[in-house]
Amino acid sequence: MRSLRLTTPSLAWPTLRHAHGRLPALPFILTALAPGYLLGWQAGVCALAIASLASFIVYVPLTVLALNGGGALAEDAPAPALTARAYMALLTLWTATAWLGAAAAAHLS
Repeated sequence: MRSLRLTTPSLAWPTLRHAHGRLPALPFILTALAPGYLLGWQAGVCALAIASLASFIVYVPLTVLALNGGGALAEDAPAPALTARAYMALLTLWTATAWLGAAAAAHLS
């Protein structure tokens, strides 16, 4: 039986569709472990939840808008390719949100 990802490749994030042999999520994984290791795992888990939520609600949609020239995607239009510059912007925003969330959670607890 074929997996869902193989039958519908358009469901995958653009970098994951073209990742053949690379680990595009590795910087996000390493960044995710650092706040928990330095500020405590409770603050780290809280920061990861905040960063993931902000990423999927704000950062990724704004990146797609920027890559599409500011216009909304049509239903039948393919997702724009994720450039290296956009990937670094997402990683920077996600890292800053994770660290700020961890610092706030550590301060509040």
